[in-house]
Amino acid sequence: MSSSKVSECLQVLGALIKRTRAKRMDQEEFALRVGCSSKTVSRMELGQPVNSETLLQALELLGLIDDFIITAEQQLKLAATNPSRHRAGADPDKDFPNDF
Repeated sequence: MSSSKVSECLQVLGALIKRTRAKRMDQEEFALRVGCSSKTVSRMELGQPVNSETLLQALELLGLIDDFIITAEQQLKLAATNPSRHRAGADPDKDFPNDF
């Protein structure tokens, strides 16, 4: 995913969280319930990057996580039909050398 797509996704999730949260509680109460600071909630709602666990916790608290999981599961099923990637001439039982 390109950085512009990531940014777009964060913007959409942030707007969704803000609209849903604002109907029920202020940022400070929401932050307490999520287990983060109100500054983190503000960053999340502005579409800025936050810890993924915090983002998922926020979605769960607002009752949005189920739809998120359904979408992810649908994408996982679609990805299951993708062809596997194999290295040409590679022996699958052979370990790769440590080049580091």
